[in-house]
Amino acid sequence: MSSTLHYKVSLHVVVSSLDETTVQIVQDQLKTFVPDFSFSPMREQPSLQDCIEFYASADVNEEQRQLLIDVLDNDWDKDEDDDTYWAYGFNTKMFNPLVYYMQLDFQKLHTK
Repeated sequence: MSSTLHYKVSLHVVVSSLDETTVQIVQDQLKTFVPDFSFSPMREQPSLQDCIEFYASADVNEEQRQLLIDVLDNDWDKDEDDDTYWAYGFNTKMFNPLVYYMQLDFQKLHTK
């Protein structure tokens, strides 16, 4: 009996815009990769000028996990001790050029 790994993915996304319509476009793009993403309310990022941040989460399988890693950014930094990835858009190529910062955190879900 083979089992597929499943993960809870949490994203923190900072967009270089105060336009909520632009942020909605970024969220819609994320849903093309994982349709089950749910999003927190967007808010102005308190420590950066003219940026909005939001969080997203979903349960994903191994294929979706790898897709997110492969397509959301071309040069992730990764914590060796856990399954966390992060990148800044000013020195990497994000899936959307208005994404300033993104962090992905994967946690394995226990399956029976």
